[in-house]
Amino acid sequence: MQKIFGILFILIAVWAAIEVFTKGMDGAFGGLLADHSKPQASAPSERGLPNLARDRVTRAMHTHEERTLLQTEPDGHPAD
Repeated sequence: MQKIFGILFILIAVWAAIEVFTKGMDGAFGGLLADHSKPQASAPSERGLPNLARDRVTRAMHTHEERTLLQTEPDGHPAD
């Protein structure tokens, strides 16, 4: 019986750790642990790690496309 409770405790601890890691302290558990005494100035913590990574990759891809276009067409006009 103790082994079952031990395994259950470990599973709940892992789930809680993943929830806090992916959503941050303010977004985890539906905002249950959020500090409500001050207004939230940082919205990225609510968005979570996967969304932040996706946004950085998208911005990097757009920057790369812009640089590539500037290298091939420095005046902004297509080559004839």
